[in-house]
Amino acid sequence: MAAVRSQDTDLYMLMDDKQLRKLATLLRNQEEPLMMSIKSEPDRIKFLTECNDVYDITVKIVDISAELRKKHEASRSVDGLKADIAVNLQEYVKYGVNMSMQCIRNCGMRLSAVEKLKAHFDDLADELNKIDSRVDSDGIQSLAQEAAFYKQAMLEYANNFQSGSARAHSREYSMTLKQEGIQFPNLVDRHKNRLGYKEEFEFLEDDQKLEVYNSIINESGRANLPKVYKRNANPGAKAGGIAVLAMSASMMAWDIFTAEHKLEAVLNSAVSVLAEIGAFAVQVAVGSAVSTAVANVATGVLLVSLAGFVAGAVAGILFAAAAGALIDLILGSGGKAAPNLDHLKFYTGTMPDGMALANELSHYG
Repeated sequence: MAAVRSQDTDLYMLMDDKQLRKLATLLRNQEEPLMMSIKSEPDRIKFLTECNDVYDITVKIVDISAELRKKHEASRSVDGLKADIAVNLQEYVKYGVNMSMQCIRNCGMRLSAVEKLKAHFDDLADELNKIDSRVDSDGIQSLAQEAAFYKQAMLEYANNFQSGSARAHSREYSMTLKQEGIQFPNLVDRHKNRLGYKEEFEFLEDDQKLEVYNSIINESGRANLPKVYKRNANPGAKAGGIAVLAMSASMMAWDIFTAEHKLEAVLNSAVSVLAEIGAFAVQVAVGSAVSTAVANVATGVLLVSLAGFVAGAVAGILFAAAAGALIDLILGSGGKAAPNLDHLKFYTGTMPDGMALANELSHYG
């Protein structure tokens, strides 16, 4: 299958396995040289390990999802529904891989995303392989509906995450929030309460967090996401770990919140001041203005708001080996948790643009 372009100037959805593997290779080959700017050998090793792990997991999940489809397609005449589910799961994986490689420029965050994607796919594939549709008709129907939801939801995240046309819809919404002085945790709580959840956001299940973030996305006009699928699974079924969808939705929600703040330009200006000194410290100020980013060359410190820190990591402006885990912490708490960065050194560099690389592959292979 050839690449499918969603809209002008937007993501090119690569559906050919060879192109996906090539994109993974190009990203790794362009990211690995960045380690030369890292003077610390342990940090250099961590970064190189992440680059290789992202590549390995990405190629692995592309291959095993193709194998799952081939296996069940071969027995379509016996069980067509299982074959349809395998097709949807492969496309879900391809959309997730495109989103991870094209929309996340930070290697550590991309590693977190593909790890979650593979873990979820493994659970779903395991259930598909074990279920007997002749005995459990309700179970196979539930799994089919669930796979269709994941496929459609991931397609929406991929097409609308970094899309210029989709992001334009967020600016008016973001401006309204800016004028009201609403902080991100308040926005999350507003939607959590609307949905009737009483617990603190950080204690919600992944599917509940996904529902909250999707509510923000839909209200902003950024995308029209399907209602979160609530499965009636057997007690032993494992396929409920939709952490990759929750992560995708949360990153888009943060982008929506900061759309009117021009954070990438502010951060680029700040980190360029620190670029020549190599490693630098980052201090996250939870309550500071969203657009604040102050670089101090004398102390080698970048002071940035929590929203700015997330934006900087997503855009690949700031990177450290632990970035993926830090963003998971922030997004998992709805923006209430500020990570302790005292033990980390950060670096800046021009991270490869997966969307531009995919564009080239779609034209030239």
